[in-house]
Amino acid sequence: MSNKIIRVCVDRELPPSKLVETANTAIKENPANVPVFRFRAGFGVEPISPVRMALITGKRWENGRLLRVGFMGGEPTVQAKVKEYAQQWSNYANIKLEFVSPSDAEIRIAFQAGGSWSYIGTDALGIDKNKQTMNFGWLTPESSDEEYSRVVIHEFGHALGCIHEHQNPATNIPWDKDAVYSYFSGPPNNWTRDQIDLNIFQKYSTTITQFSDFDKKSIMLYAIPNELTIGDYEVGWNRQLSEVDKEFISTMYPLEEKPVTELTVGATAVSASIGKHGEEDIFRFKASKKGQYTIETKGKTDVVMALFGPSNQTNMIAEDDDSGSGRNAKIATTVNQGTYYVRIRHYRPTGTGKYNISVKPK
Repeated sequence: MSNKIIRVCVDRELPPSKLVETANTAIKENPANVPVFRFRAGFGVEPISPVRMALITGKRWENGRLLRVGFMGGEPTVQAKVKEYAQQWSNYANIKLEFVSPSDAEIRIAFQAGGSWSYIGTDALGIDKNKQTMNFGWLTPESSDEEYSRVVIHEFGHALGCIHEHQNPATNIPWDKDAVYSYFSGPPNNWTRDQIDLNIFQKYSTTITQFSDFDKKSIMLYAIPNELTIGDYEVGWNRQLSEVDKEFISTMYPLEEKPVTELTVGATAVSASIGKHGEEDIFRFKASKKGQYTIETKGKTDVVMALFGPSNQTNMIAEDDDSGSGRNAKIATTVNQGTYYVRIRHYRPTGTGKYNISVKPK
């Protein structure tokens, strides 16, 4: 085994009593956090419990958000280093950080001895105001800049909604499970077998994550020594944002919002496309009177459609995946006079493709 101690953060999970409330808060924060449900022709949408819905709800902050960060202790020199490296994400994401009193902060940082960790994205909104949402358990004034860079950028990645890269649904790491159990059950981690399964082997479902292809250079990836894998496979210590990290976070929080495209009721379908992983298109149309309207897509691209309004982009009226022909989306519903918004995204977070969209009155 390598002489370098592998210190890693532990996934923080909300208590079951907080799941539904925090999921609803996440959707209010960013409508794109609405979960995706696969519609099966002839079967409809499978009934789903509130807790299950909470587990598959996204955790992205509102794009352009000013996130307030507060320190619950820590030496001034350590705080200054955390501020310096945390800002790396803002160079590529439309998210700004402001350091304030912890009582006014969404992200609250403590320096309790032990592990380093963070709640993921909007899960922080479900944590009591007198408790931390992030912890740095081993950073000291003597820690190297490389260690600050590795740990701080990683934890703030979680705070923005990023998962561990080795749990990416696209990952195929050839783990030597016996070796992994043996190593992580000892110091400094001292994990149980269940904790190792949760933090190392478990992959996130494609239905709850927005993900890129697996990136061995990602700041969100643990170091993986050869001794913990089968064959000649290892990953070094990543200390900076990779090029894929930068592209991915700029898609999650685009620096330039895509313009809203106008749809005219009864007009010819508008051509559009999902050009990048995770991209979402936004359309707007005006219902001149109360009545039934049909919004649908045409083409070979498997898209998900959500309808919001009237006159706001947070009140979701309906969502659909495959009610149209093939993999196309279709919503037929009665609405009052007013302005409505349609959000379109690919069913697969890594998917791209062209489609047409139209709105027709009954």
